[in-house]
Amino acid sequence: MLKNIGGISYECYPLSSAQRLNLCNIKEGTTDEVENIGAGQFLQIGVNLAAMREALNRAVERCESMRLRLWKDPETGETWQYIVPYQNEYFEYYDFSEWKEDKITDVLNKWTSQPFDTFGGKLSRIVILTLPDGYNGFYYNVHHVCMDSSSVIAFTRDVIEIYCSLMYDMPYPKPMASYIESVKRDLKYEGSKKQQKDEEYWQKQIALAEPMYTDYTGPGRLMQLRKENKNKKQRWGLLASSDGKGSTITYELDYDSTMKIMDFAQQNDIPVSIIILHAIRTVLSKFNNECTDITITDLVSRRSTLDNKKCGGVRMHAFPLRTIMPLNTTVIESMRMIKKAQDELFIHADYDPLKVFGGLAEKFGAAPGSTYASVDFTYQPGAIGAINDTLKGIGFKSRWYSSGKQPKPMYITAMHRPSDGGLNFYFGYQTECATPEEIEFLYYFTGRVLFRSIENPDKTLKEIIDMT
Repeated sequence: MLKNIGGISYECYPLSSAQRLNLCNIKEGTTDEVENIGAGQFLQIGVNLAAMREALNRAVERCESMRLRLWKDPETGETWQYIVPYQNEYFEYYDFSEWKEDKITDVLNKWTSQPFDTFGGKLSRIVILTLPDGYNGFYYNVHHVCMDSSSVIAFTRDVIEIYCSLMYDMPYPKPMASYIESVKRDLKYEGSKKQQKDEEYWQKQIALAEPMYTDYTGPGRLMQLRKENKNKKQRWGLLASSDGKGSTITYELDYDSTMKIMDFAQQNDIPVSIIILHAIRTVLSKFNNECTDITITDLVSRRSTLDNKKCGGVRMHAFPLRTIMPLNTTVIESMRMIKKAQDELFIHADYDPLKVFGGLAEKFGAAPGSTYASVDFTYQPGAIGAINDTLKGIGFKSRWYSSGKQPKPMYITAMHRPSDGGLNFYFGYQTECATPEEIEFLYYFTGRVLFRSIENPDKTLKEIIDMT
């Protein structure tokens, strides 16, 4: 639909359900920077500044969502999205080669904390950097309504491949897919038979008996809420932050340990994400008096096609992944049950998550901001390392930076390091809801349960809990 914005006509489109989910986080987190994504991508090679600026400009031109803007209609209050034409940009360059890593991190965290003008302004910024030890690349900050982590990885890959083509005569990368075309496909979902089937599935899930909130610190928070609300049978939890203030903690799993997980996954035809979900689920059961009803918020990238993998934008949906297992369930049975539940969730992942969470709260009379899941989880299988033969053996650093705000009380991302393929576990958390000590405790027991499980796949959940 054509809209006149600042005297210029733009073809505008409604927001997607994934974007609406992000804007809800801003509303709850009170400040725009809660939705900032900050990342750094650095290669251990010298950089030609002119070629890097050219590569970045070409990548922005090829990625429509990097030129996305939001506009709120002053008459109706409706929010629309549109793409501005490409304009060449001169990217700033900073030499941090003599700086210490912690000082660099402080600066990039500070840059990430600078909010964008969500409605009307530019929603990304890129700076070329030199780091110590010969690393060169770029820092990249973007609003979550424009990109998600999968998009960031795809955009980074495109930049590096364009740069290699310019500098080393490597093949020029194939075009990115159109973000606008993906938006149009999503709009066709509204009112479709697919949406009707998805709604039937989620309404059946909402119709089930009420889930049970299981906190990553144990039952104390739920017990306190029951006392405050004078309801001994209350099953919903409430994790809330007054200002969304947050931080991140990263744990690196060594390569050999990661390979044990990968080997188990391959031998048993079980996705790595399921193995990690099983571990988190079992820990939540252990911490909550061996509860058998566990819900984890599972984030779905919805990028099963090549076009969706290369179209940019945000396609991440979040849904409750609920499993009820008796304690005599074996590890391998647990993983298969989680996989079955996740497969069903994935089939119906195009549905609006806000309708699911709203439906649960309405049915069971839960307070605004309530939840049945204390942990959000996502797994990123892709890595940028070894993009082509030219880069093999070249050092690579990929870093994520914090805006000082977090949209969720506890968000765990498992992602493979580009350098060696080992797993990194990123814990994003709101400081009013978790402490570094609690996160370390959760990570420690998740690791113990994970490796005891793959070493003893025929043991029961009760046996694994007792072993850890």
